[in-house]
Amino acid sequence: MYTIIEVAKMTNLSPYTLRFYAKKGLFPHVTRDKNNVRKFSRKDIEYVEVVKALRLTGMPLNEIQRYINLCEIGDETIHERYHIITKQQDRAQNYLAEIKDQIKLLDKKTHYYEEVIQSGDKNIVWNPNI
Repeated sequence: MYTIIEVAKMTNLSPYTLRFYAKKGLFPHVTRDKNNVRKFSRKDIEYVEVVKALRLTGMPLNEIQRYINLCEIGDETIHERYHIITKQQDRAQNYLAEIKDQIKLLDKKTHYYEEVIQSGDKNIVWNPNI
């Protein structure tokens, strides 16, 4: 069993975030010891990793809660869970493509500024399309 501090270090999530997610019911099997300290099992940490992935790919908390609830119901929800995950995977792929486009734009800007700095010519006209 792991404490919230240990899980935070393992997952790169803050203890505050873990507590918030736990209060939302996203880790349904987390227990508490006699001192009321949350204890996470290996299975709980798997839930943390899934919640983290879904959240980082932009899934709203209410949809994550729905997914977790379906996991708890069991195998009869496999198809629905599959649909949720593939839909989120598509969203994440689209977001990644957008980010890659933005990085290309930033690369152009970086290259422009490097040329200005190297040439020392402060009179180079800035082109917003570069």
